[in-house]
Amino acid sequence: MLKEYGRALSYYMRVVRELIFPRRCAVCGNVIDTGYLCPVCRKGFLLQKYVQYKPREEYLAGQAEPLACDVLHSVLLLYKYDGILKDALHSIKFNANAALLPLFMEEAEAALPQAKLRWLGQYDVITCIPTSPERRARRGFDLPEALFAPLLEQRGGEFQAQLLERVRPTAPLFELAPQERRNELAGCFALSRSAQRLVAGKRVLLCDDIYTTGSTMAEAAGVLLGAGASEVHGLALCAASHNW
Repeated sequence: MLKEYGRALSYYMRVVRELIFPRRCAVCGNVIDTGYLCPVCRKGFLLQKYVQYKPREEYLAGQAEPLACDVLHSVLLLYKYDGILKDALHSIKFNANAALLPLFMEEAEAALPQAKLRWLGQYDVITCIPTSPERRARRGFDLPEALFAPLLEQRGGEFQAQLLERVRPTAPLFELAPQERRNELAGCFALSRSAQRLVAGKRVLLCDDIYTTGSTMAEAAGVLLGAGASEVHGLALCAASHNW
């Protein structure tokens, strides 16, 4: 109840503010009603790339450590991590610019499949990659959850915000090579208490803000599969350039 009241208050305050200072596209400056970009400028960043994965033979033979393609069944990448979107997400992540969160939540919704509730209905459980408790306390929010929770909660009890938890902190990954990323992430996730019964035999959708090499999702997906999930699928707001 308190969370819903806070969201409603934030929404109406934003409406009043935008009546006085109309919202404008971050690229061209045209007045817009929702999101961060106007429909024309959004097209330049839209990716909407759906990838279905198949495990490699060497992984199945136990001769290679898991990559994203080995443990994720599919991933949907909504936007290119580039230009003004990259700058804005950097501001959110590292400068705790929470004012942009509602705009990016609307961008996420704009890029999902048109029949988004039916698309989300494929999954038994929906959750997000968790931020470390230290970073969450410092920022005041968990970015993947802040981006996706208001939308995903439309599916009711299927969304489980705290299904996973970080059991140890990790260094920033953006400057690390793929193998260094995997080493840094190894063992950093665990299921929260009482989560086993929510995962066993279920199709899980795992959401994150940025998809680079897929190492973060692969590590989290391994935990979910180890707990008995039948499939793990990925959803990311933005994807690094080599995924385009």
